Amino acid sequence: MRKGLIAAGLAALVAVAVVTAAVAKPAAQTTPAQIAACTNVSLGFLGPLTGPAGFLGQEQLSWLRFGVQKYNKENGTRFKVVLGDTQLKAPVARTQARRFTGNSNIMAVIGGSESQAVRVSGKLFANANLVSVSGSATATDLTKGRPFRTFFRVVPNDSIQGPDVVNYVSRKLRASDVVVIDSQDDYSLPLAGAVARGLRARNVEVGRESVSADDTDFSSIVANVGSEVDVVVFATQVATAANTLSNQLREQGKKAIVFGTDGAYSPSQFKPRSGYVSVFAPDLHFDPKARALIREYRRFVSKDTSGAFGPATYMAGWVAMAAIEQACADGSATRAEVVRMVRRTNMPSIIGGRVVFDAKGDVTPSKFVIYKITNGKYAPVG
Repeated sequence: MRKGLIAAGLAALVAVAVVTAAVAKPAAQTTPAQIAACTNVSLGFLGPLTGPAGFLGQEQLSWLRFGVQKYNKENGTRFKVVLGDTQLKAPVARTQARRFTGNSNIMAVIGGSESQAVRVSGKLFANANLVSVSGSATATDLTKGRPFRTFFRVVPNDSIQGPDVVNYVSRKLRASDVVVIDSQDDYSLPLAGAVARGLRARNVEVGRESVSADDTDFSSIVANVGSEVDVVVFATQVATAANTLSNQLREQGKKAIVFGTDGAYSPSQFKPRSGYVSVFAPDLHFDPKARALIREYRRFVSKDTSGAFGPATYMAGWVAMAAIEQACADGSATRAEVVRMVRRTNMPSIIGGRVVFDAKGDVTPSKFVIYKITNGKYAPVG
């Protein structure tokens, strides 16, 4: 995602109310009281609120609640949020998904935040005609062949992230020797594999390592990183893990820098002396055109520590709420109607471009954003 797209999406933000009216406003015969009653329903949030990625889930939840408050105020709706903490564990995510399907007041799910959560919830939601809209699940196979017919996402997938990382590491950084690490989960394994294959196709020397998603000590891995290695690509959902890996590389005198993916994006937790991270959406704090929205968000929270995850989830929430409100055009709505309305979404996105879904539930492909980190300070590049 590049500056032009970001600017276009943010410039369109001022017209969100108009777009909502065009896309989601009910027919004139439906009274405000009927709309308020019909939208007195909940969005289920399915993401990690505790555990190693809890900080990302909390950021997403905060921006979702901010979006719900803003949408309700602007549209006279009464949406609420119900929490489903996955703890970054697939079995827990499945349990929460079952709870959501059994709650008739939940008309849409925001998430799953993690790819593994989508894998275990997708068929459950489809069988219940319950739409799920994710702002962060990027695994390519979640939409390939349309395995989950009620799943949609407002961010690009890893079929874009993998090549973007390969291009940057091989062409911009001119790395000739790279170690690629996965964290033994459904998100990192295919992504790390794709990056390794792509780099080898560019004649880059590639070593492969694997660690548990719960690991907090990477000294044994670091010991295997040779002095000739330029970059360590770490496909992880845990920013603190990327930070520890970077610190231990430096402590052992290795020159390699860490290039993190998605979950490593956290200015408050991944703060290497030198490093990079790719992420599916821009951090709006870096764009002057987003200042008004950021100021509004900062009035909503006591302390703004958010990055790229929150705004994408905000957008997923707006997609779901607009669809529910449109389904309420006759004074009532069903889950099946909401799925159909989400499929027809066409609105500007605060993270760039427009939200228009293809037949698989993906948005129009766009670039991942890459950030360079110097002494803990982030800056977009490329």
